[in-house]
Formats: sequence, structure tokens, C-alpha cells
Amino acid sequence: MTERMVPLSRLSERIKIEPYYYKMGLNGTHNECYVRSEVATQLLKVVTFLPEGIGVNVWDGWRSFETQLAIYEATKKELMLKGFQGVSLERELAKYVAKPTKDVDHPSPHLSGGAVDLTLFDGNGLLPMGSEFDEFHERSQLDYFEEKKPLTSLENIYLANRKLLKRTMLNAGFISNIDEWWHYEYGTKSWANKVGVKQYFRGILEI
Repeated sequence: MTERMVPLSRLSERIKIEPYYYKMGLNGTHNECYVRSEVATQLLKVVTFLPEGIGVNVWDGWRSFETQLAIYEATKKELMLKGFQGVSLERELAKYVAKPTKDVDHPSPHLSGGAVDLTLFDGNGLLPMGSEFDEFHERSQLDYFEEKKPLTSLENIYLANRKLLKRTMLNAGFISNIDEWWHYEYGTKSWANKVGVKQYFRGILEI
């Protein structure tokens, strides 16, 4: 697979970017969201599947090693403050952020340019999804509102919005993440394992 990365800010009027970690001032970030060209092509398919007036808002795509490390350490500290330690800490940490590595044969999804964190927007702003981006809570799980019974009228809106995002992303060939409703991958090792193919991107990209 090609190693070329594409800036998403110029890809489509229905794809907006909000570089989350750049705005936080983390090391190694850019005022842009990049993905590999194959991923960009699939995102263009996503917006054609969405109803008129709805687009995707991207918080994060490719990450540098420095950014991945900064997110990993910050997440670890936050979970430790919540009381996680030892094996339970490692297990909980793995739900939300991949361990930084420079092993080109086993890159974490964002380092490979094959992962994207995103949501939906319309003319009124971001569609409500029932949890914030990067919120470490069970309600951030992909199918949380599908499994919660009964639902309030507001929770039914969250459920419908998550289903729309999930359906369009899967229809475009992405795979989802059970612990994060906003995280999708294409062309990664996890993607290859899930869709049953042998070829995936084996590399770590830099700008």
C-alpha cells in the first residue's frame, strides 16, 4: 500500500477538521489532520453515503511518535488518578490508546496513518453522541446505547446518530472500535485481521 499522506482540510467541503491534539499543544502535532491516501479515498465514500447536509468532523488521523507517546502518558496518568494500577491499569489503558512503538511491522494504528477519530456534523454543529471525544467512560463504548434499556428520548437521539456514523463507516470499508465510538481504521493490521485479508500497511509514517 502507498505511503502518501493526504491533508483532510482540502479534501471535501463535507469533511471538516478540528485538530484536537494540536489545540491541546501536544508535542509532534500539526494544525492539520492527515491520513494515508487509501483512507482519504474511503472517507470520500463515507460522505456520499451520508444524508444531504451531514458531513464528518475529524479530530485526529495520523500521529507522530511524539504525539502518540504524549497521549499515552497523559492517559496513563488520568487513569492512575482514577485508581487504576498494575494489570488493571494496563488493561484499561489498552482500551483507549495504543502503546507507542517504532516497530514498523506492528505500528499502532494512528502512527500508520490508517486510523481516524471523527464524528458527524450538520448545519447546527456536531451531532450529539452521548459522550465526549476521548471520554474514558463506559458510555464511550461503541454499542453502549444499543445495549442500554430503557432509553430516554435524548438517548434515542444519541443511538440514532451513532448508528448513522457506524453504518456509513462500515459501508465504506472501515472497521470500528468497541471501546471508542469515534475510532475507525482502514488498511491497518487490525483491519486486515477483521476483514480476513493478508495485506496491510506495515510502516510508520512521518511528515
